[in-house]
Amino acid sequence: MIRFFFYTTCISLFFPNNLSAQSIPLTENSFAKTYSFVHPVFNRIQNTAGLDSFFYKLYKLKATGQGVVSVVHIGDSHIQADYLSGVVRNDLQQYFGNAGRGLVFPYQLAQSNAPQDISSSSNTKWTFNRVAHPEIPVAYGISGYGIKTDTDGASVSFSLQPDGSGIQSFNRLRFFFDSSQANLWLLQTENIAVPFVIKKDSSRLLYNEVLLDSAASSFSLVSLPSGNTKEFYGVLLENSNSGILYHTIGVNGARYDHYNKADLFWKQLTALNADLFIISLGTNEAQGTSFNEGSFRKEVSLFIQKLKIASPGASVLITTAADSYKRRKLNTVLRQINTTLVNYADENNIPLWDLYRVTNGHGSAYSWSGRGLMNKDRIHFTAEGYRIQGGLLFSALAKGYNSFISNY
Repeated sequence: MIRFFFYTTCISLFFPNNLSAQSIPLTENSFAKTYSFVHPVFNRIQNTAGLDSFFYKLYKLKATGQGVVSVVHIGDSHIQADYLSGVVRNDLQQYFGNAGRGLVFPYQLAQSNAPQDISSSSNTKWTFNRVAHPEIPVAYGISGYGIKTDTDGASVSFSLQPDGSGIQSFNRLRFFFDSSQANLWLLQTENIAVPFVIKKDSSRLLYNEVLLDSAASSFSLVSLPSGNTKEFYGVLLENSNSGILYHTIGVNGARYDHYNKADLFWKQLTALNADLFIISLGTNEAQGTSFNEGSFRKEVSLFIQKLKIASPGASVLITTAADSYKRRKLNTVLRQINTTLVNYADENNIPLWDLYRVTNGHGSAYSWSGRGLMNKDRIHFTAEGYRIQGGLLFSALAKGYNSFISNY
């Protein structure tokens, strides 16, 4: 009752207009018509009250056309390619506004796969690492990745390619470098006639911010001579618009416990000012030789605690993992992991989206594979398979949002 009264009062004070007119249109039944193993009837977020503060921020953004709402989607290889998260990002931005591409990383320099709209290159080879390999002595930061070099004059060239909404641009950059004040970088964009130096600010330990006079879609960095090791962890790209910033942090092979050990990642994560964390992990835990439920629950609990420290006001949404194979056999461990996630979320009143159930649960990888929606490894999905899942996640969020505004 208190929660109902609070949000009713807030919305009536600020936005007295008709709430139902702001509902997000939904067309998710098209999935079920095409794929019989997709069940939209289950495509709802459980414990949705935990998203009320996030939905309220979305409504305020839509009603006023002002502000930025930050979504941080953390996951594994299912997220790194950005097919799934890209659908959610584009659909949210189409409805609520596009505040920029968000956090990105030059994956090609770490010899890894990148989202289709990200291109990077360099004049030298970089040493690299990712959060899934804590045994390698190369630091990784906010993106779950890190690259480093001892070469003076090393460059990082980066560009955003057009996406479904057209040409992407930015005029505000937040660079996540190493903490050495001796390392300086020259920045060049297509609109800067003379490169200028990015100086380290001792008062700003998390990132170095640059504001451009005009929008750009690419940039180049060149390290100035210092004799020190240079490290690069990612860059946040924004424009001057109000809307959604959707940050994708996906790391091939990552698990809950990998992230929990990544101290620099958690330190830098605060810079994203998250309003919602979406957590999509579990597939790699299910590829292990055994599963200990107690240990897994401790890692999930620690992960959630760290999220709350990084952004105390943020909502958290856990997602289960879609079905996959393990050594070419049905994966019973994944079923245990997803059941544990559902139970943990229910016990702690944490919002959860049960992708496993929506996509037909245990054994459903056979159906997805048979329709050409999974790769040959039967662990990863095709681009189309991921886009279907992204559409389902957006629909689940839209249902929750529509219900929220219709109840107040």
